[in-house]
Amino acid sequence: MNKLQLLKLTLGIVLLAPFPVFADSHEEPTPEYAPVPEPPVLPDPVESGEALEPEITIIRRDDAIITEYRVNGNLYMVKIVPAFGPPYYLIDRDGDGQMEGRINDIYDDIIVPQWVLFSW
Repeated sequence: MNKLQLLKLTLGIVLLAPFPVFADSHEEPTPEYAPVPEPPVLPDPVESGEALEPEITIIRRDDAIITEYRVNGNLYMVKIVPAFGPPYYLIDRDGDGQMEGRINDIYDDIIVPQWVLFSW
């Protein structure tokens, strides 16, 4: 056998060797799956009865405009805009009903947000 015939034979074997694998392969039938159920209807959102936003009361007087901020009926902040002078805030810092903090527009200290996580 010369080199050309050997090359043709080798090439033929390499090209035809995978053919029986592909010829024998058959697709298996896909198994029957149960139909996907419809998603359940979502329940209505839970209402806890608490207001999510503060209740705001605006009181207009001749000498000032007073804005009261309440959450769950508790007064936590009062904004006072006097007829003359800059507006300022009175803040109940510890929740005892007494307005301890006075803040105006040039106040430099940081006020840390406070949330009620649990109450009973």
